[in-house]
Amino acid sequence: MKSNLLMTFLLAACAAAWTFPEKVGVYSMIHKLTQFPTGSMEERIIYGKLAMFLGDWRNSAKLSSARESSQFRDALLVLLSNVNTVRSDAINDPAGVDNLEYLVGRIRQSYGDSIYYYRSPSN
Repeated sequence: MKSNLLMTFLLAACAAAWTFPEKVGVYSMIHKLTQFPTGSMEERIIYGKLAMFLGDWRNSAKLSSARESSQFRDALLVLLSNVNTVRSDAINDPAGVDNLEYLVGRIRQSYGDSIYYYRSPSN
């Protein structure tokens, strides 16, 4: 794996240019995400790791906050934006596009659930 400093600049690079270990790391995190329900602590941990992988350490810390907080929702939007940037550059990697499409959908679902949980009268 490249150093953390180089990971900062990875976001602007094409996902197809990732090294094999980097692809395996991201795809395995996405696969783990399928095993946990939306809103779980495990999901937030995986989102935090993905944010760190994309070089966004500040946002990574916010993703571990309570899912009903505005800080968590704002961090999800930043993560979604970062993933969309990588996804748009991954056209030459069909497996990457499929994995990133799932990730985008899952982040959107988490954001929607967070808003619902925040507005729920029982909370």
